[in-house]
Amino acid sequence: MPRYDKAIRRQLRQCASVSVSNCGLTESSIDDRMGNPAGTHRVDRVTPGYKGKITLSGDSMLIDLRLQLTGHMRRAKSAINNIKKIYASQNVNVNFTLVSQGHDLRIHGATLAELATGLKSCTCEGMLNIGGWAPSYEHYKWGDTLLLNPYTPNFYWKMTDAHEFGHKLGLSHRSDLGMMDYWNEKIYKRDPRKFLPSDKARIAALYIKGA
Repeated sequence: MPRYDKAIRRQLRQCASVSVSNCGLTESSIDDRMGNPAGTHRVDRVTPGYKGKITLSGDSMLIDLRLQLTGHMRRAKSAINNIKKIYASQNVNVNFTLVSQGHDLRIHGATLAELATGLKSCTCEGMLNIGGWAPSYEHYKWGDTLLLNPYTPNFYWKMTDAHEFGHKLGLSHRSDLGMMDYWNEKIYKRDPRKFLPSDKARIAALYIKGA
């Protein structure tokens, strides 16, 4: 068994104390998803609350959302710059206005127990390989929330944050080494994914009339 630091051991104990009913996500199924994202055939879907908050002027796109941060604050705060930096590579300006209420998006530094129960995981240790979770806007509890894992190595965070924010925008997985793909660490030593022009075009197609 790997040697974990005190914070992770505490998280694993807390997670193990939570009962996950009808679990379906196993450690082997998590491993199988490496470089093989599920649902690549799914169509992109508009998040209703984001209508009118994504605009295009020439080649410059603006995503302007009211943001609330909760949970593990260092992890939640890190996502702001990570998302902005990745999206800026395709001339997409992400503007987050921090608010205490009336938010469009909540970024939550999650516990392993929250991730395990939300994803119906049969394993707490498997959650150490999950960077985050972006539930559908229809989710009964986390519909407005992007959950990020503080207990993965921080070199994963930047593209994880861009990927999961893409899901909150309504983007589905793709197998194109864009930001909505998965990193196959068995093939690539470094994360090869980038924010592609096609990723930007998919956002525009959802929110910009005539794009």
